[in-house]
Amino acid sequence: MLAKCANPSCSTPLVYLREGKIFMVESGPQSLGLQSKTTIAPAPLQLASKAQNRVEHFWLCGPCSSKMTLTFDRQQGMQVVRKKVIPPSAAAS
Repeated sequence: MLAKCANPSCSTPLVYLREGKIFMVESGPQSLGLQSKTTIAPAPLQLASKAQNRVEHFWLCGPCSSKMTLTFDRQQGMQVVRKKVIPPSAAAS
């Protein structure tokens, strides 16, 4: 059950889903992928391993999700990282 923002430095409790972003992490014996509303899902897992998958949910509150996202590292697990900032001049091109 989600209780608070996934950012360890933030203590915002999860009360309403209307603010922030929820991430679904599906793990299986052969791969692990991260999906959210703004990322593309990884390649489908093989059907034989589908029954063994486990799904976890993570939530970033509104202020944290505007500056950060979640990423997965096989050795360190789920990590909160800063989003890359695109300079305004590069975005206008």
